[in-house]
Amino acid sequence: MNIDVQQTPNPDTLKFVLGLELVQNGSIEFKSHSEAKEYPFVQKIFDLGAELVFFGANFISVKKNRSLEWGQILEEIKNIIKNDFPINFKAITVKKEISENKDEIFKKIEEVLELKIRPAVAQDGGNIKLRSFIDGVAEVELQGSCAGCPSSTLTLKQGVERMLVHYVPEVKSVRAVSL
Repeated sequence: MNIDVQQTPNPDTLKFVLGLELVQNGSIEFKSHSEAKEYPFVQKIFDLGAELVFFGANFISVKKNRSLEWGQILEEIKNIIKNDFPINFKAITVKKEISENKDEIFKKIEEVLELKIRPAVAQDGGNIKLRSFIDGVAEVELQGSCAGCPSSTLTLKQGVERMLVHYVPEVKSVRAVSL
C-alpha cells in the first residue's frame, strides 16, 4: 500500500493519504482508544501517543501528543497502516444528518460549507461541521487536523466567517465549539 505523508497547518498533525476510499458521505473522528474498538489498527496508533485519528474520504489524519516528535512515531504509524490495515476494509458510510428539522438558513449555511469550505479544509486533513445557528451566530466544530490547530482561529474568522457572511447574509459571526 502506497502512503503519501503530507504536512498540515497543524504541526502536531500529519495527513496519511491512501489510494483507496475510506469514508463515504463525510468523515469520522476517533478521540480516544476506546472509541476505535472496531478498528484495532487505529487503537495501535493511539498506543503510540496519538490524541486524535480522523478518517476523511481517502486519508487518515493523526494528531500526536505535543510531547512527542514525529521522528519518534512516523515510521511506526506508516507500518501500522501498511501491515495492520484490514485487507477486506470497506469504506465507512457516514449517514447524513436529515435536515428536515432544520430551517432554510441552516440549510443554506450547510450548502456553503459543503460546496465552498469543506473541500479546502479536507486538503489540510480536516473537516468542519455546523452544530447550530442561533441569533446570527453559526457554531461549528473543527475536526481532524483543524482541531487545536494554531491557525484555526485565523482560518475560522478570515476564511469561514467571511465566506458564510458573503453567501448567507443572516450569518453575522462564526464560533468554534468542541464536543
